[in-house]
Amino acid sequence: MATTGLVQLEVLAIFVTVFALIVLRRVGRFKIEIWLAMLLGAILFLTLGIVSLGDAFRLINMNILAFLFGTFAMVEVMAQTGLLQYLAIRFLRTAKTPARLLLITLIFVGFASAFLVNDAVVLVMTPIAISACAFSKVRTVPYLLAVALASNIGSALTPIGNPQNILIKIASSTDTIYWFSRMALPTVLGICSAYFILRWVYRKDVGGSFSGELPEPGTMLTNRTGAIAIGVIAVATVLGFLTSDLTGVPIAMVALAGGFAALLISSERGKAVKEIDWGTLIFFAAMFIVMGTVASSGLLDYLFAPFTGTLFASGSSSVLSIFGMSLLVSQVTSNVPFVAIALPIFLNAKAGSAKWLSLAAGSTLAGNATLLGAAANIIVLEAAERRGSSFSYAEFLKAGIPVALATSAITAIFLILTA
Repeated sequence: MATTGLVQLEVLAIFVTVFALIVLRRVGRFKIEIWLAMLLGAILFLTLGIVSLGDAFRLINMNILAFLFGTFAMVEVMAQTGLLQYLAIRFLRTAKTPARLLLITLIFVGFASAFLVNDAVVLVMTPIAISACAFSKVRTVPYLLAVALASNIGSALTPIGNPQNILIKIASSTDTIYWFSRMALPTVLGICSAYFILRWVYRKDVGGSFSGELPEPGTMLTNRTGAIAIGVIAVATVLGFLTSDLTGVPIAMVALAGGFAALLISSERGKAVKEIDWGTLIFFAAMFIVMGTVASSGLLDYLFAPFTGTLFASGSSSVLSIFGMSLLVSQVTSNVPFVAIALPIFLNAKAGSAKWLSLAAGSTLAGNATLLGAAANIIVLEAAERRGSSFSYAEFLKAGIPVALATSAITAIFLILTA
């Protein structure tokens, strides 16, 4: 595409409009869903000829869409059989108080996200958290934010925790043991800091104890045989994610196979397909078009420019520069597109393992600052809204910014000291 000043102004105007709609979520009486705002941006780029239809399709990452579709299908069948509700009651019986539920949610989601792809973890955990809050009669927002924030923090621990880490691992061949050893303590401290920040921000919502009697977990299962079957499929899918490097089967294909198997055993597969979160799939397809067009317009060069001089310097300046760039650019592009854009820069500079790890950690933890910073945040919000819960852009900022700053500071200091 051409990158004249006029085209850049058009791209900037459209992007600002999309961003404003996502933040405001409402124009007069009309509610604007996030997926609708992003789709509008993609359509405007196509209509004005800024990107061609062929280029738009090439910008869409079909692996991520296939991964999400398969995982969505499994989650819907889990809900049909009552397995999600069963797990929610189990969570509540273990937690016993709202504060403990918050802590358990952070620890479980953080740990699971380290060894699975965090997008899959939040897909499963969001409806569980909502069900748990409904049973215990507590406000859902602190727990939804805990799911989103913990998924990003925990996923920084390993190269398979999130899509951007996988991209970096493939491009850099950074040693997994090196990665784990450098990120273990910052991740633990990050989860702890998130707990204390959320506990303080939502101190009125997570105090006291649960009200009301909890039902027996077994009564939640509407189809016991189906619940066992989808449970087996879910476990097999998780094992497929963990062994994808050894088997050579991409995680997108593993997720699709799991989703197909789930629909196959469903007694209401038509309803399950209908209930799949199509809005989120549209959002991601449109996001790839919008962010890809913004990147190719050259506008992002202005954001990268302040950091290029120190990105590959020696000592602490490099780590701080990479973290600073990640915090800034990820809020504009989301962290997966940001890393995809940054990869050629790091490859051309022949970056060492410390630089690659700083990029992975910086981009992942930066995702907690704003709603658009990470894909997992959007998935949590979309999944929550389909079940009658929600939170605003400003609500996310209230907890997200302090968590992002605290975890980024902890990790940056640790990476500087261990370089």
